[in-house]
Amino acid sequence: MTPNAAPATTNPYALSSDRPAANQPGIAASLLRLAPLLSTEGRSVAIAFVSVVISSVAALLGPLIIARTVDSAIATGDVDGVLWSAAALFAIYTTASCSTYVQTQTMGTVGRRVLFGLRNQLFTKLQVLPLEFFTRNKAGDLISRITNDTDKLNQFFAQGLVQLASNLAMMTGAAIFLLALDIRLGAAALAPALCVLVLTRLSGPWIGRLNVRSLQTLGGLSGEIQESLANFKVIVAFNRRDYFKRWFNDANTRNFEASVASGVSNSIFLPVYGLAYNIAQVVVLLYGLHLVASGAATVGLLIGFLMYVSSFYMPLRQLATVWASFQMALAGLDRISEVLRLESDMPVLSAPPVPATDVVLEFDRVGFGYPGGQDVLRDVSFSLVRGRTYALVGPTGGGKTTTAALMARLYDPTRGRVLLGGRDIRSYAPEDRVARIGFILQEPFLFSGSVRDNIVYGNRSIADRSAAELATLLAQRNLGELLARFEQGLDTPVTSGGETISLGQKQLVAFMRAVLRDPELLILDEATANVDTVTEQQLERLLGLLPASTTKVIIAHRLNTIADADEILFINAGAITPAGSMDHAIDLLLHGKRES
Repeated sequence: MTPNAAPATTNPYALSSDRPAANQPGIAASLLRLAPLLSTEGRSVAIAFVSVVISSVAALLGPLIIARTVDSAIATGDVDGVLWSAAALFAIYTTASCSTYVQTQTMGTVGRRVLFGLRNQLFTKLQVLPLEFFTRNKAGDLISRITNDTDKLNQFFAQGLVQLASNLAMMTGAAIFLLALDIRLGAAALAPALCVLVLTRLSGPWIGRLNVRSLQTLGGLSGEIQESLANFKVIVAFNRRDYFKRWFNDANTRNFEASVASGVSNSIFLPVYGLAYNIAQVVVLLYGLHLVASGAATVGLLIGFLMYVSSFYMPLRQLATVWASFQMALAGLDRISEVLRLESDMPVLSAPPVPATDVVLEFDRVGFGYPGGQDVLRDVSFSLVRGRTYALVGPTGGGKTTTAALMARLYDPTRGRVLLGGRDIRSYAPEDRVARIGFILQEPFLFSGSVRDNIVYGNRSIADRSAAELATLLAQRNLGELLARFEQGLDTPVTSGGETISLGQKQLVAFMRAVLRDPELLILDEATANVDTVTEQQLERLLGLLPASTTKVIIAHRLNTIADADEILFINAGAITPAGSMDHAIDLLLHGKRES
């Protein structure tokens, strides 16, 4: 979002799970789209493709040797000639087998490296996308893109790409031999394949759309599972397992139907290719026998022709399987590329230095609205002075949390500017901005590990300290006694989401983490709403340990929480106005509730 821009009316971060699949490009264009993924694997790919050429040439020499042997050595009873031909065939097929092993091992490693790199690239991209992206897309769908969609590409590069190249090389070589041995018989043998290839080309876009849809519904299913399991406590509390089951069944049915359609379309050519092979064999056999009977061809030539027909059509049949892997890889690439193409609309801007000021943060004619929604704030201006405590009050939905999010640059305003220390907040690097602004939520998220790991999270100045050194620092900051609330002190284990410790303990960790950062501005969004009175008193004492220069912004519904604020700001209907005394704030709050 940029200043002075109109509120967004569409969602710039909507992924394909919300849109129909697009038409797919042709085979050549699709292969070119995959090429950049192999840009760092040139040596390995070259080795694999040289192996493909060697194995293909070796396999194609076999029928020629057999045809010559039948017409010369066997027809004349030359035993030595037959033995020499057998030795040559053994050497040729051994070479082909060794080459196949090399190409399989090489591309298997390449596939794994591409998978590793893609997942890193995707996860790195997710780190720079704004909060809006994650509020608009389900976590389960993003997980599916990182795990399932990237694995489709891995499977194709590890197995399908070499098979595709090998089969195409075999088919090309066999076609050349067929036409070179006898152009009339060769043309008759290749005619069924031409019809099949035209049919394949025409149906490619249709198959591609079905594969994309299959991956989309799989991502949707993953999203439903993730969302339902994350809120399973609520489901159990309200005894709505039937609701969970119905939603899961709907998502599972959509994925089932899409995957069946995708599977049928991917395998539809296998019997068609088999039919083409059988027709070609019959055509060659009938026409070949006619040529042999008329003396225009030899028995050895007919045998060789039939073997080359097999060398052409068997790879064509194998392509039916490779084609499915290829189409799924393209569908996965589409979904991965969607994320990689996204750019954050919250860049870091350049800004000249400004003189020191007592104003920590300022809203300058700020307006903001979520995509597709009405304005939450309209032409808002106010400033926060260093060292003072501010309370934000207002009815539910009035814009308190949105205002706090703009203060921390979780979003950018659609109009106006937010200034931090006199500078446009967009000119601060993320690490610098986070060091200046602390944000404590109503339900802080803790990571798997220990209490120590979560206290030092994101704080480079203490990240490398041992447990003993951190305990000493906490004691020096008058925080040591709070560790008694944890059974094993700093070593108390924490699971993902913090379910092994109480909500009060979670907030203690979040508050200690914020206090140790000594932020210039600390925002508390209902940070004490869900804790008991004793814990709330401890948390308030923690706030008292902050430097006197720290500016605090408190969002709360409990009146005792904001009673000691230096200034109260009332937020409602897109406006922010000074509330003055506590009594006046209560009157405004009641009046705002009646209006809403």
